[in-house]
Amino acid sequence: MTTTEVSENWAENREDYALRPVPSSYQRWSVPSLFGVMFGITTAMFFFSWGGTLVHAYGTVNLVVGLLVATVIVGALAYLWTSAASRSGLGSDLLTRGAGFGFLGSTVTSLIFAVNSLLFFAFEGSIMANAVMAQWPSVPRWLVYAGAGAVFIPLTWYGLRLVNILMWVTLPVFAVFMALTIWHAAHTPVDVGFWSYRPAAGAGPDAGPPVLQLLAAAFGVAGTIPVAADFGRFIPARRRRLGSFVVGPVFAAVTFLGPTLLGAWLSLRFGETDPGKYLPGVFGVWGVLFVVTTQLRINLSNAYSGSLQFAGFFCRVFGVTPGRHWFVVLTVVLGGALMFGDLYSRLNAVLTFGGVFMLAWIACVVADMTINKRLLRLSPPQFEYRRSRLPALNPVGLGAIAGALVVSVPPAFGLFGPLGMTLAPFVAAAAAFVLVPAIALATKGRYYTVASTAEEVVPGDDLVRCVVCSERHAPADFVSCPFHRGAICSVCCAAERSCRSLCKNTTAELERTPA
Repeated sequence: MTTTEVSENWAENREDYALRPVPSSYQRWSVPSLFGVMFGITTAMFFFSWGGTLVHAYGTVNLVVGLLVATVIVGALAYLWTSAASRSGLGSDLLTRGAGFGFLGSTVTSLIFAVNSLLFFAFEGSIMANAVMAQWPSVPRWLVYAGAGAVFIPLTWYGLRLVNILMWVTLPVFAVFMALTIWHAAHTPVDVGFWSYRPAAGAGPDAGPPVLQLLAAAFGVAGTIPVAADFGRFIPARRRRLGSFVVGPVFAAVTFLGPTLLGAWLSLRFGETDPGKYLPGVFGVWGVLFVVTTQLRINLSNAYSGSLQFAGFFCRVFGVTPGRHWFVVLTVVLGGALMFGDLYSRLNAVLTFGGVFMLAWIACVVADMTINKRLLRLSPPQFEYRRSRLPALNPVGLGAIAGALVVSVPPAFGLFGPLGMTLAPFVAAAAAFVLVPAIALATKGRYYTVASTAEEVVPGDDLVRCVVCSERHAPADFVSCPFHRGAICSVCCAAERSCRSLCKNTTAELERTPA
């Protein structure tokens, strides 16, 4: 392989098709490899800490019942998203464009997902920082937070392939330390029985049944659904069903019924919910190493997901396309800043509130996938993502998510008391799911695509060179641009501002771009 080929290969890995579909030639990831990356999310200390928080609030029986229900719901939704991503090669953002939001409309959901990634980056980073400060309390907090964020810039710079390597390299360290932790916890004498445990105070009855409260908090981690799609777009189409099942339902079951329940048990054995505190107390410096290794694994995924969303947002809104890897820096800086807000101490409240926004978006896309595309046939069967074929705004998705948030955000803020806060995520999901087909019927599906003078590029065996950036990609990613008078790729088309969407204005005079 020549130096030029090596350079192009690493450039491809670094960019990771953040703003365009993954071509079938790049969909060569095995299911175990993708599950290995997703397993890095599963083994996050967040889930151990979250399990401890939940069991202390609701008791073991309610915890198990709630997690079983959450496994079924989240697993089924993740399967739908991942299957669509594998079939089309599109990530969560590109899927959303053609699922009722439009070219610019989906920037709303990009921000929702980006903020969700930042929140979890801050959660996980706080656990890592707590472990360091528990062992070395004299180290300044700001320095620990800065280091806990900056380390992820080089680690996620070269995309998912490097992330996968790091996940597998660190897995043995995690396995050894987790086995030692379980052994130590099992030999720690306690007076509390895990399966019979009920908190002395218990969950407040004003907020509804404990299982319902727990489900509301569980839906706060619904961000794993679009994450599964972003990773699932690398699954070869021929392995779509198996891959989607593994990355979707299997991943949900392993996550909710593995580390979350194990974290609940460990918290009762050690009398502390935060593994960033009890692991250094048990193993000293080795406990800090355990926490840091584990948190490196999960925040690789958070930084990667955040960079994808910011790349799409800035490309469409500002026409800025420096490359996905530069938005890793933005994700790390903003996520690190959120650590100073101490969101980790208000974990359940933040998750419940965040779940309102995530579920509204997820329900909109699922409703379009299942009802508008398959039953009503008001939405095109394929997910169109190219600017030349999409309206800027589609009232179907935007109207649905706006309506869902109008009726769910006030109760999420406590306007209708504790019960309203519990019900808010469910109201958001139900409203979005109903409004999507209702608005599509009212508009007769007119806003999913637009007429365009930009013609399709004739498919062939060879890659097509973009007239703007000179990069070569699959023909399906191109249209024949009347402004540039040549084949233009979807990314350059998305970032172009001078044309003023000339291809959508049939009465405009077609002029060649100035030299």
